[in-house]
Amino acid sequence: MTEIDPLGKYVLSTRIRTGRSIRGFRLPACLTFDERRDIERIVSTACLAIDIGTHKGTYFPLSGSRSYPLSPAMNTEKAAELRKEGSLFQEPSSPLLLSSGCGRHWPDARGIFHNDDKNFFVWVNEEDHMRIISMEKTADIRGVYQRFITGVSHLEY
Repeated sequence: MTEIDPLGKYVLSTRIRTGRSIRGFRLPACLTFDERRDIERIVSTACLAIDIGTHKGTYFPLSGSRSYPLSPAMNTEKAAELRKEGSLFQEPSSPLLLSSGCGRHWPDARGIFHNDDKNFFVWVNEEDHMRIISMEKTADIRGVYQRFITGVSHLEY
């Protein structure tokens, strides 16, 4: 196998991500309040069902969200930590996203799942129903890709 950056001089991190929608639901900009909550319930349940291996983790509703009864919304320290690491999405601020409806009901029914190693993430109700991300601060594309594929396969049903 050929390494992408064998001397470690150029690649700071590797990230593979995709957006996914859930069959039977409208696109996020058109969701009702209850539909958005249904998506959060479906996605968080699927994420928390991953209870073995390196993909096991925790779901954190965004600060200010009241939609997730199983745990309180993340505190400001957790949000700051995830933002600093580049792992947490921001509230939409661009006119394009706001006019499309992506900020509707913000921050209700939005959150982030991450594994214990913080290198596999699922964002819930950002611009997609879910965004699945595998990343780490290495040039190990093969490892990041394998984690991504395994994570996606855990979430399919």
